[in-house]
Amino acid sequence: MPKRFASIWFRHLLTDWKAIRQTGLKGKAYVFAEPDHGRMLITALTDEARKYGVTEGMTVADARVIAPDLQVFDGKPGRNLKLLTGLTEWCLRYTPLVQLDPPDGLFQDVTGCTYLKGGEKAYLQEIVSRLKAIGYDVRPAIADTIGTAWGVARCATSGLIVPEGEHRNALMPLPPSALRLPMNQLLKLRNLGLHQINSFIYMPNAVLRRRFGKDMVLRLQQALGQEVEYLFPLKEPVPYSVRLDCLEPVRTRTAIEIGLNDLLERLCKRLTVKVWVSDPLY
Repeated sequence: MPKRFASIWFRHLLTDWKAIRQTGLKGKAYVFAEPDHGRMLITALTDEARKYGVTEGMTVADARVIAPDLQVFDGKPGRNLKLLTGLTEWCLRYTPLVQLDPPDGLFQDVTGCTYLKGGEKAYLQEIVSRLKAIGYDVRPAIADTIGTAWGVARCATSGLIVPEGEHRNALMPLPPSALRLPMNQLLKLRNLGLHQINSFIYMPNAVLRRRFGKDMVLRLQQALGQEVEYLFPLKEPVPYSVRLDCLEPVRTRTAIEIGLNDLLERLCKRLTVKVWVSDPLY
C-alpha cells in the first residue's frame, strides 16, 4: 500500500485561540506581540489587522500609526507549541501517527486510515468541520509525500487532495516557498526570476546544490519522493495483540471458536478507548 500523508495548517493558530476564549474578538483587528530589544514586535495577527497593512515583525508603535484601534495582547513564548501539542493529541482519534509541524501545523500518516471515514475527501471534511466548530481556521492537504502535502496545504489554490503518483505535477505550479526553504534561499530564487518550482525542478541536482545549497536539493527530493522523509509521531502507537496459551493443540471447531471469542473480547476491551479532553479548545 503506498504511503499517504496529510498536512494540517492552522492559518491563524494563536488569534483563533484567543477568539475562542473571547468571542467578542471575532471579526476584530488584534495582534500578539512579544518584546525584542526594548521593542514590542508583532508575532501573530488577524486578517482584519492585515487589511490595515499590519504584518508580522512590525513594531507595535508602527502598527498603531496605521491602525489606531488595534488591540494588542502579550504573546507568550512557546504558547503555539503547547496549542499544537494539544491539537496533535486530539488528532490521534484519526490516526496513531501524528507529528507536530511548528509553528502552526501538524503532519499525519493517514495510510490505511481514510477509508474508515469514507475516503480521503470525507476524512479531511470531518477534521476540518470539527476544528471549525471549535473555532480554528485550518487548511489541509493529502499527498504521497510529507513535503508535497505541506506545500499544497499552504500554497495551492485548489486540488488539496493530490492523487497517488501525481505529486510532481502538483508541485510544478507552486512557488518555491512550498518547499519549506529558508528566507535567504527564497530571496535568491526570486531575484533570479525562478517564481515557480517548474522553473528549476528539472535542473541537475549538482547545479542546484552549487547555486542554492544542499538543503534545497534535499527538500525538493523529499517532496518528489526521491529522498525518504520519516514522520516522528508525538506518541508511539501501542501494539494491540493478545495471546491464548494452551497446554495442548486446539483441534476442534468448537475449541477454536471459544478461543477466538476469548481473544476478540480481550482485544476489543483494549481497543475501547474513552477519548477525554480536559479542554477541547486547548
